[in-house]
Amino acid sequence: MEKLLDDDVEMHRCQPSDTSVRVATEHVLSACDLLMTNVHTRMTIYYQLPRSTRESRQDIVQRLKTGLEKLASQVPCLTATITIDSTSKRGLMKTAGDDDAILLLVRGAETVSPDLPSFAHLERERFAPWVLPKGKIYPDALINPVPLFEGQDEGLPACVFQVNFIEGGLILTTAIHHFVADGPSIDLLFQAWAAHCRDDKYELWTDRTILSGPNSPDEVDTQELERIMVSRGCKVDSTRADPKNPWSNFMAEPTKSAIVSFPGRAIATLKSQVKAQSPSTSVSTSDCLHAVLWAGLLRAKTTMLKDKAEGESWAIFPVNFRTHRIPEFPANYIGNASFLNGAVLPIEQLKGPGGAHQAAMALRSTIQNVDSAYLSNGKAWANSIQEPSTRTWLTNPPRAMDTAFASWASLTSYRTWDLGFGRPAALRPAPQPLPFVIVLPVKTDKDGDDLFEVNVVATEETHRILMADTDFRQYVSDYYLEVQE
Repeated sequence: MEKLLDDDVEMHRCQPSDTSVRVATEHVLSACDLLMTNVHTRMTIYYQLPRSTRESRQDIVQRLKTGLEKLASQVPCLTATITIDSTSKRGLMKTAGDDDAILLLVRGAETVSPDLPSFAHLERERFAPWVLPKGKIYPDALINPVPLFEGQDEGLPACVFQVNFIEGGLILTTAIHHFVADGPSIDLLFQAWAAHCRDDKYELWTDRTILSGPNSPDEVDTQELERIMVSRGCKVDSTRADPKNPWSNFMAEPTKSAIVSFPGRAIATLKSQVKAQSPSTSVSTSDCLHAVLWAGLLRAKTTMLKDKAEGESWAIFPVNFRTHRIPEFPANYIGNASFLNGAVLPIEQLKGPGGAHQAAMALRSTIQNVDSAYLSNGKAWANSIQEPSTRTWLTNPPRAMDTAFASWASLTSYRTWDLGFGRPAALRPAPQPLPFVIVLPVKTDKDGDDLFEVNVVATEETHRILMADTDFRQYVSDYYLEVQE
């Protein structure tokens, strides 16, 4: 495996400190896990280190390694290898025994990396994903789901962490396989890792059988389950390929990314307006932020059309079972406990005056449908899928007039991801070409007010129109668009 890495990258194998869990086993993957795609979720986390020395950098590496060894004891599946069974086409998560470990890669511990930007430069650039050189901060050779390299045909690691020391800081990247964890799980894993780095404890629920269903329903029952789930907003159809949708082959137009900042007070104003107009509604700040983005992107897309846009627009987003509406589900569950849901509005209504108000209420209505009955039906539906390799949430990507959200808004990174050298300065996704909107964790600006950051991936023309949209810009303090050299 080391031969797939750059010469200046060290590999540390973090085996469980509890030797009793170093056993050969097949770890449980629930039907909800198998609905995810065979890829790693990649995150880039930036920490400031004003003064670092060779000794202090080595101390950090040792602290992280010790913490991961304890985390591996608590969650042994993090040391597993992910494969796809050649017969059933189902995902498998296995450990072989004594040789399994979480991989911790390190660049620049001896001397900070000269080919990566300084922390000060990255801060000026809003820690934008496109500023970093390709192929340097992630172990692409280890996490590519298509075996392109000799020796990379034995499956994918459950997770890989890479520490990149730079002038004035540290870039920590994570690649956690989507069969292993969803966004809230990653947040929990980081909180547990931080606790272990302090020699403390953090309780996690690691038993995935809670999402194992009864015997698979027959075809008639499955159809009824799908009807019920669709009526509650679940995007069941997104697990089926649609030959009429060109995005089914991911043949989308070239895109650019932007980091867009929304002051909390601006979004709070919209929330107050929605509640004044509809006093009975319980819209959240997050609902309003998503609504502004959904309505704004829809207006931009329809502006580019030659003909009048007709029909409906969907906002597609993950819903989480770890919620007060499902009190019996453990809030500290590790695994995939999210489904894709969608709110829908007529295009003319969404793009017109008050579109953001209507969008916020539509989003809240859909979220409130996620309750214990939703979980029960969803679990039964997921367990009815016989060929999970052909049914994932991205089998049929969104249509052109839809907006797809991958929300990291609930992550507590700026409060709890202190691994012993301070809290993160920024959290960003890895660069990606697909037109998704990633709502990032809320942070605090220099005045102590909430600041919402969003990574928007869209065509350059969509960005241009959105930046000139006065209805959208009233909520925005900064629109930092990718510049490609």
